[in-house]
Amino acid sequence: MKIAYDCQGGDNAPEAIVRGALKAAEVFNCTPYFYGDADRIKVIDGVDPDYVIHCSESIEGDESPTMAIRKKKDSAIVRALFDLKEDRVDGVISAGSTGALLAGGMFIVSRQEGVERAALPVILTVGSQTKLLLDVGANMDASPEMLLSFAKMGADYLSHVEGVENPSVGLLNVGTEKGKGNRQTKDAYELFEENLPNFYGNVEARDVLFKSSDVIVCDGFAGNVMLKSMEGVIGYVQHALKSGLMREDCSPEVQAWVGKFAKEALGALDYTRYGGVPLLGLKKPLFKAHGSSDEEAIVSATKALIKMIKE
Repeated sequence: MKIAYDCQGGDNAPEAIVRGALKAAEVFNCTPYFYGDADRIKVIDGVDPDYVIHCSESIEGDESPTMAIRKKKDSAIVRALFDLKEDRVDGVISAGSTGALLAGGMFIVSRQEGVERAALPVILTVGSQTKLLLDVGANMDASPEMLLSFAKMGADYLSHVEGVENPSVGLLNVGTEKGKGNRQTKDAYELFEENLPNFYGNVEARDVLFKSSDVIVCDGFAGNVMLKSMEGVIGYVQHALKSGLMREDCSPEVQAWVGKFAKEALGALDYTRYGGVPLLGLKKPLFKAHGSSDEEAIVSATKALIKMIKE
């Protein structure tokens, strides 16, 4: 299996991306292709120069995604996506600009038939339950019809890739009762009721990390605010626990127990577990890795990508 890695995007590129790809190649018996500055990639131990694709341009995070995709044809994202489209690679992983990746996926790889917009999900692990929240940033505005397509794509992914049997679908809203919300969510509720046999109903934000529906649907604006809020709360709790553990009267036994508990209880949003998430609705597998991805996150992203390709 041939996997393309964008070695320009992300806070730790290219070293962490390349080292993670090399480790993934050993673990999963895949062939990594490295797209980026050849001079910086080839000096990393273990890289086969024959699998380095030199790219003379790079896409920065503050650029217009659409313009960057159109103008910077020799960037890692564009080159990798064209190779994906032409079946020279089986999948692409990038920790770079989400906007550029979405634009490139839509314009170069193209959408599946019947899909109006691709969606970006996040995978949440809540106890033994694997959940999907989407969209978390690809589409700031979404019509009720688009939300219905997100629901179907999310349910398909959980069912066929994660093995969740008959996943239920909920609608992120300000209340659980039918008739709550704005015009978008009220109209979406009607569509979900008519078209989704496993429609769970409305889900409030406070219940997302508790036992509720398997798929939770919203537009990219609400989803991104939801995601960042959860990350902020979890980060604050982790900071508070760490400060408490630094007290002189805290024994090593208590420190070890609390550390283990915090890792298990607050791990729902640990991006290194999955490493990356797919852009759903495209014709080929394209994974977005976290911008702060380290070596282990890239290994996890590769594992998830290969699983999606196989399934």
